[in-house]
Amino acid sequence: MLNNTYTLKSWNNNFKTFLLSLIFLTSLYVDGQNRGEDKFSSKGISEVIVDGDEIFTISVATAQTDAITLKSLSDGEYGNDYQVVSEVKGNQVFVKLKRVSIVDTPDDKRNAHKVIAATLEITMPENLNLSVKSDIGSVEAKGKFQELSFNLIQGGCNIDGTARLANIKTIDGNIFVKTSNAVIQTDSHHGLVDFPSDMFGFNVWRLSTNGGNITVKKQE
Repeated sequence: MLNNTYTLKSWNNNFKTFLLSLIFLTSLYVDGQNRGEDKFSSKGISEVIVDGDEIFTISVATAQTDAITLKSLSDGEYGNDYQVVSEVKGNQVFVKLKRVSIVDTPDDKRNAHKVIAATLEITMPENLNLSVKSDIGSVEAKGKFQELSFNLIQGGCNIDGTARLANIKTIDGNIFVKTSNAVIQTDSHHGLVDFPSDMFGFNVWRLSTNGGNITVKKQE
């Protein structure tokens, strides 16, 4: 009986220790997250410009809407110190990841992605211009755009949509495009290129990469 009582007390103590540790770790994880959402009218806006430095994933979709919606998540050791912010200047919307904490964090941007894991999701009206540049990010874009301009260093892109003019550049990331009614111009220095020979149209897509592969498919 004594052994059973001792075993029960020991189990209870171990369980309490485990539960407290779990709560502590969970609180640390939550504290390291910074979620944001911003929605505003697109009236008078013709272009969305994203400075995607230090943002891992950038997803953009167009819809039949009169609003621009931004949803973001900053995660990691210093995730709570950073937030995606936006600013309207004239007919353009500027979006970027910004430090919002006054607490000292490492200033070396080359190591920032090791302690910050940020993602961004944008919903915007059809037929606007979209411009994205990023050091580490990859881009997914879907919908109807007027003009597209992507300049990516480490990441690649996946596009399913149409644009009157598109200039897509990566260093090592792959480029995948699914579109229609377009003339395709490609340049891959060290990668493979695959696109339909019977792709014609009035839109112009210029796809360029140093080491990535380029794949183009017809949109049904």
